[in-house]
Amino acid sequence: MRYLTLIAALTGTTILAGCGEAGIDRHNASWALATQNNHLVQSAEYQRGDFLREVRAQFAADTPDRVTFAFDRSSLDAAARRTLDAQAKWLRENPNVRVRIAGHTDLVGGESYNDRLGLRRARAAARYLLRRGVARGRIDTVESLGESQPVVDTESRERQNRRTVTQVAGFTHGFVGEGMDGRRALLMYQRYVSDTVEKPSVGTTTSPGGS
Repeated sequence: MRYLTLIAALTGTTILAGCGEAGIDRHNASWALATQNNHLVQSAEYQRGDFLREVRAQFAADTPDRVTFAFDRSSLDAAARRTLDAQAKWLRENPNVRVRIAGHTDLVGGESYNDRLGLRRARAAARYLLRRGVARGRIDTVESLGESQPVVDTESRERQNRRTVTQVAGFTHGFVGEGMDGRRALLMYQRYVSDTVEKPSVGTTTSPGGS
């Protein structure tokens, strides 16, 4: 009887092993790497396209993404500081987000001069965010695009072209998705391995058919 039971158990295991998980190609090299697959599915970097677009859209909806400058200036006026205050507040409330800052100019002046001016503007915006509590490591890039991307296509002075733009660039290291980061995962694991399971008393038996 025990021999037949063992045969049945082994047969059932073989059948289940042959089925595989729905939606997984068993011939693929990543098949059966459950932990890795689960991590990738939950990872914000794996879902970079859709998730990053959603976060960028949320940032743009919640706060202005750009400030403008006076002609041939990189100093921040009161309106620019208010906008950057709003950006800093959003970034403090969303600590897993990294940004890049690009400086732009209008088309007045030489290209090399405008490249340097755009960089001064980007650095001014970045320094202000740092003073408002945004960690340095969360600002990926501070760069100048000079006069290459005008908002208004004109060679005259145009304030809308004299700007910096702050854009969501990605996520901090170790961030694996909404509501889950490395610290929380570690705490969950520590709790899991520290839980004790009460051993059954000696002599206790379980009848498969009930009482």
